Amino acid sequence: MSVPGPGDDELLGELRAALRAAGTPTPAMTDAARAAFSWRTVDAELAALTSDSLVDATAGVRGGPGGPRDLVFEAGDRSVEVARDEDCLVGQLVPAAPGQVSLLSPGGEVDRTDADEWGRFRFDRPVSGPTRLRCATPSGVLVTDWVRL
Repeated sequence: MSVPGPGDDELLGELRAALRAAGTPTPAMTDAARAAFSWRTVDAELAALTSDSLVDATAGVRGGPGGPRDLVFEAGDRSVEVARDEDCLVGQLVPAAPGQVSLLSPGGEVDRTDADEWGRFRFDRPVSGPTRLRCATPSGVLVTDWVRL
C-alpha cells in the first residue's frame, strides 16, 4: 500500500466537491449502476438478441402488438427461445438441457425456475421493464442481452 502524498488531500477534496455537485442519483441511475455491477460474473457467456417479433417486419402477420412476443438469443451453438404474452413467459434452451433459469431485473433476481430435460421453462407473471435471463446448464452459464418486456 502506498503512503498518501501531499497531492492526495487536494485530489480527495476535488473528488468530494464533484460528488456533492452531482447530487443524489435518480432511481434510473441506481438501476443502471446495479445492472453494470452484474457484469462481475464474466464467466457467463453473453447471448445476443438475434430475433424479436416486435421489431421484425413480419410481426403484423403474427397478430400485431396485442399478440405474443417471440425472442431469440444466441451465443455460439447455444440459444434461448422465448415467447411472452400477458400471462407468462415460456422458453426453451437449445440444445435441450435441464438446468436453472433466473429472471433478472436491474435490481437483481426476480424469479427462478427449472428447465426440464427438453430445456423447457416457464415464468408466470413475468415482470415488465428491463429484463434478462441467466441460464445455468451442465454445459455452462448463458446470460441474455437486456431486453424491455
